[in-house]
Amino acid sequence: MPTVMLDTNVIASLLNPDDALHVGALEAVRRWEDQAVSFAISVITWSELRVGAVRKGAEAEKALAEFRVAAIDRIVTVDEATAESAAQLRAGDLTIRVADALMIAAAREAGADALLTADRKFLGIAPELVELIRPS
Repeated sequence: MPTVMLDTNVIASLLNPDDALHVGALEAVRRWEDQAVSFAISVITWSELRVGAVRKGAEAEKALAEFRVAAIDRIVTVDEATAESAAQLRAGDLTIRVADALMIAAAREAGADALLTADRKFLGIAPELVELIRPS
């Protein structure tokens, strides 16, 4: 079964119908759903999403928990191999943020077929992996 990794900005857009990326993110996820994929996120994405939900309050936490159960099949951890892969990426270009390098490395280590993101920098780092989400 193919695996698609979702970046934090994609999930945040999916959870907010008023977000400029909401429609684009929804369309991309639906295209992949038609291919019976497994959706994954990194533990970094989960942490970032949890921070936002905790700050927004109980309703946001509930919405995120429901999304997790309904849509996310796997949370990919960061292990030593992922850290090494991220280090190699970042050593080649110090402008890459550590969290971004870890996200791309986690997607690769998990064998993801695609990484959905709205972050244009990712496309320059991993063009073979990244599917860029744009506002509709």
